[in-house]
Amino acid sequence: MSAIISQQTLNSLRSAHKRVIAQTKSAVAAATAEAGRRAVDYARQHPRFTPRSGNLQRKTGWRTVQTANGRILQLRNTAKYAAAIDQGARPHDITAKRKPFLVFLGKRGWVRTKRVKHPGNRPYRFLYGASLVAGRLMQEHLTASMKRIARSF
Repeated sequence: MSAIISQQTLNSLRSAHKRVIAQTKSAVAAATAEAGRRAVDYARQHPRFTPRSGNLQRKTGWRTVQTANGRILQLRNTAKYAAAIDQGARPHDITAKRKPFLVFLGKRGWVRTKRVKHPGNRPYRFLYGASLVAGRLMQEHLTASMKRIARSF
């Protein structure tokens, strides 16, 4: 038994296929943008550490990165100390480099010293929590979108 497909049917299938591909690309872009915005909001609202100035939350952002296998959603923070807060820091020395002394407010007033020993800190993993939120949102958004696209095909 052989099936003969007419040119009209073949053209109709090609057209439908292009439509599905375009709708899928659009759904992925929309899901990525929504997940990125929501992940940044989550990182700002649930920092897992005690914020001091709010600078670390303000500098949290997202972007889409093109890779050889597709696109990925990347959460990032441009603050210099973001990695130390997110991933933790071992005890280390802090030495005055630009000025002759480090000056800070201690328990008994202003302190001037050449070097201090930082005790280190545990990792707070605030970007990790936000990435889990982003992944869950992308999955939900794409599942709903792909079901809608499949029904229209």
